[in-house]
Amino acid sequence: MKLSAYVITLNEEKRIGKTLKALTKVADEIIVVDSGSTDKTKEIVEKFNCNFIYHKWVSYCDQKHFAQEKCKNDFVIMVDADEVLSEKLIKEINDIKKNGFKSDAYNIKIVDMSPNSEKPNVFAKKFNVIRLYNKKIANLPDNLMNKDRVNVSRCKNIEQLKNPILHYSFLSIFDAVQKYNIHSEELVKTAIKNKKHYSTFRLIFELPRQFLKYYFAHRLFLYGKFGFTQAMILSYFRFLKVAKVIEYYDSRKK
Repeated sequence: MKLSAYVITLNEEKRIGKTLKALTKVADEIIVVDSGSTDKTKEIVEKFNCNFIYHKWVSYCDQKHFAQEKCKNDFVIMVDADEVLSEKLIKEINDIKKNGFKSDAYNIKIVDMSPNSEKPNVFAKKFNVIRLYNKKIANLPDNLMNKDRVNVSRCKNIEQLKNPILHYSFLSIFDAVQKYNIHSEELVKTAIKNKKHYSTFRLIFELPRQFLKYYFAHRLFLYGKFGFTQAMILSYFRFLKVAKVIEYYDSRKK
């Protein structure tokens, strides 16, 4: 059975090559939907013979839904531009393809990686999400704003894959701060649409609360100086969302 992969991009020249190199080992078709890159993203993508399509940005879900619908095959795998399929996962998926997809959707674990590392920390926290699915039965809606979660309400069989996707989210402190500043703007849009309000109490304690969550609950303490830095940046990102929502409603009062 054939498998399509889809990825969304915006100025991902530093990471997209590694992502696509892994995907070519498992996907029969790769769709890359770009929202206006000004770097060498398109040039790199075209070296892998992928289908590069421009689509104006509306939201994460809208962009991914558009990419999903461009896939020719029923079974698709969603991968972000900063994610790489592990070699064991590639083999696992190829084995499934040989025998035919027996389930409607498949959960895959996402594990955070420190820069330049090739293997995940054994005790690292893993996020388990649907990434491989039959788009005729499961579906990534276009109207969830920034919650890119596949709707599996019609699925009868969901299988758990054993091996992970490796998540290389961190390039540099500069890139991370820029990325999360932009991403917080997207989360603010979602919060405002849902008429979400935050208190001054939440504003004051959001950063330390989130730091404790990321550093200990998400086990970033396992990554030394990098983990501490990442926990600080992520907690600041969550603080920004709260602060920006409060700023929005305060400006409306004025």
